[in-house]
Parts: sequence; structure tokens; C-alpha cells
Amino acid sequence: MIEDDSNIPHADLLRSDGTLVLWEKLDRVDGGYRHDARKRAQHINSALAGAERHLRIVFHRFMERGGKGKLSISINDRVLDPIDPFATKHPATQIDPEETLTLAQGIVRIRSFTIPHHKLLQKDEWDKLGGPEGHLRSQGFYIYRGDRLIISGSWLGLARQTELTKLCRIRLDIPNTMDADWKIDVKKASAQLPPVVRERLKKIVERFVHTSKRTYRQRGQKLTDESRVPMWQRLLKDGSIVYQPNSNHPVLVEFEECLPEGLRQGFRNCISLVGAGLPVDSLHADLLGQAETVKSTEAEMGALEQALHSMVPHLLEQGISEAGIRSMLKTTDMFRNEWERVEPVLAIIFEKGGPE
Repeated sequence: MIEDDSNIPHADLLRSDGTLVLWEKLDRVDGGYRHDARKRAQHINSALAGAERHLRIVFHRFMERGGKGKLSISINDRVLDPIDPFATKHPATQIDPEETLTLAQGIVRIRSFTIPHHKLLQKDEWDKLGGPEGHLRSQGFYIYRGDRLIISGSWLGLARQTELTKLCRIRLDIPNTMDADWKIDVKKASAQLPPVVRERLKKIVERFVHTSKRTYRQRGQKLTDESRVPMWQRLLKDGSIVYQPNSNHPVLVEFEECLPEGLRQGFRNCISLVGAGLPVDSLHADLLGQAETVKSTEAEMGALEQALHSMVPHLLEQGISEAGIRSMLKTTDMFRNEWERVEPVLAIIFEKGGPE
């Protein structure tokens, strides 16, 4: 400890032991906005936000420890909370059993995680997990050396970053005895997979990613299940996937039958135009960006009531129970989002055994 620290700025921050790092005359921190106070402040605040997230995720394991080994990091006297990129404490997170790979220089520990869907998280939790680049770029491997995160959000050439796999994250723990094998640089900010590890991970990724995609496809298949009377049909036509309005939906059929004969073809033409006008390119671009922000419009309650009075009798005729119909409707956003108002209408329909 220095006996006379009166000439050292901020020396009062030192305790009985420790290290004080003082940076002065930072000529690049202003981002070149030396004469524009507003832009300079924006640039510095952005840099601080980036540094904050970096600290919260890179050292999150040290910050999560209990007892004397716990690390506490503060910025401007504000203690930072760790960011767990796997949301391990969330009940909806799917955690696979740990796998190990024993090598000459130590043991590599591998564990796969599927983080929760955005509908199961608060918006701030979802945004925190995705980071500034979003969930599409945050999927993949998270490599730790001695509990410090050195690589995050990359498949390292073993898979593609896709919308179907954006919830997939694989954690790798390597000991510090493998620095030479993994070609870890002095800044501990990069690494390369040894051939034997790459081969093992390739099999794990293929299995993990295939399972994830299959789950999404099964959910997609349910959307085309005719027993659920979907508003849209998902068809395979000439090698392409085509979405079109379901002209056989009970609501549309019932309304068409109420029209004079001379108007029915015009009504069918309108339905066909709605399907042909689906903005596929715009949807594709939006879904590749932040799919969780893409939503359908909300239906008026009168439209929902009309749909229920048409659909429920149709489902009852198919032998589906009341409980089954309730469960089915709750899987459809337009009914689930208005369930408090939908439930009383259902009760009336079930009591009468059909439409009014």
C-alpha cells in the first residue's frame, strides 16, 4: 500500500488492499463529437451501456456465486446484476443432461439449453436475453474458460443461425489447461475448436437442432389440422408452401349462404384476393428480424362471437367434447387473448347445444 497517496486521483476508493486503475486523457471516448455536447453524451452513454452488458454476461458466473467468492461490479455506484444467457432459473427453460468429453489436457463439459418462448417471458427479460443484436444472433455456442465467458452466440460453422433455432444455446466449459489446444489468445476473447471437439459437437448440434426444428414443424402441422378449423390453410404446391384463407371455414360458409346467389361468386373472389395479397416478402423480412414483434390484428368481439356461433356447433358435430373445444380455442391467439369475454359466450352455446 502507498504511504502517501494524496497526489493520486480517486485514491480514496482504495480499501486496505486492491488495485486502482486510472485512465486519463481518453482522446477517443468522445467518438469524434468533441464540439457537439449532445452527440458526445449519446456516444458515451452508448459505450457505457455496451460495457455494462459485457460485464454482466462475461462475468455472470462470478457474480452469481455465494459467499466470499462472489464478485460485485458497480458502474457509477450502481451494482450490476448478472445476465444468465440460458435463463436456467426460469421454469420453462429446457435443460438437457450434461455431456463430457475427456481429453489429454482435461475435461470439456457440454450442456444444451432451449430458452423459453418470448410469450413466456416479460419483454425486458426477453430483450435482456437477446441483447442488442437480438435472438437470431444470440443462438449457438457459449464457451467458458474457468467460468469466464469468452465466446457467445456463434455456431462456429457447425450450423446456420435460423429463426427455427433461435432458442437453442449450447454451453461449453473448458479448463485453463487447454489454452494451447483451443488457441485462446492473451485477451481470452477468442478460441478455435480442436478437431476432436468439433467432431463431437457436430453430432450434438445435429441432434439438438433437428429436435428443435421438428418441434416447430409439429406445431406448424397442428395449424393445418382440419379438426381445428383454421382460418388459414398451409398447403404444399409445386414444391412451395402456400398460405391461403380457408374457404371452407364455418364462418365463411355460413356468411356466403346468407348472400343472394348473384353475390356469392364475388364474395369468393374477395377471399381469393385476400390470400393472393398476403405480403410474403415483408413477412419474411420481419420474421428474420424480430419475429416476436410480428402480430396479427385484434378481432372485434362481435366478430369473435359470430365465429364461435359458427365453429362450436361444427366441432360438436365432429364429436369433440366441450373440454376439448375449450382447450382447442385456447391455442388460437384471437380467442385466447379475449378469453374472459369468450368464456361466457361459450357457456351459452354449450347450454343451448348449438347456435342461437
